[in-house]
Amino acid sequence: MLRGSLFALSLLTAFIAPAYANGLEATQTVERAIVTVDEAGIETITYEIAEEAAPGDELRYTISYTNESDKSAQNVKLDMPVPSDVTFIEGSVDADTAEITFSVDGNTYADRTELMVVEADTVRPATAEDITHVRWSFVDGIAPSAAGSISYSGVLK
Repeated sequence: MLRGSLFALSLLTAFIAPAYANGLEATQTVERAIVTVDEAGIETITYEIAEEAAPGDELRYTISYTNESDKSAQNVKLDMPVPSDVTFIEGSVDADTAEITFSVDGNTYADRTELMVVEADTVRPATAEDITHVRWSFVDGIAPSAAGSISYSGVLK
């Protein structure tokens, strides 16, 4: 449990910061999913700040941002790494109004359906376990005083 706790807390600043150059203020949070089941058997998922995490826990990584500038922030790209101790959960990305791309190496990005992995002499489609980064590209910019958030979820190995 302690390893997971230190891991989750160490990721609070794990996003790429070029947003600040565009007048954006951004903060990252790491939350742990809490699943409860009522008497009727209906599951509800809520999230709380991940002070501790154990293998198998679902974690949600969120960047909340605000454009503090009086100008529109253009060409904004926010990248969040998927920690090596976490497996990305397919379909968990919250996109806001951004275009989403993925990476298996942190250098090249592609649409999820086009993301490939090169192993020795073969090329294969990337699996959720292969994803190392998620990128949100705000094609239309972020208006002055606009605020929003982006997120993805993963499972701690």
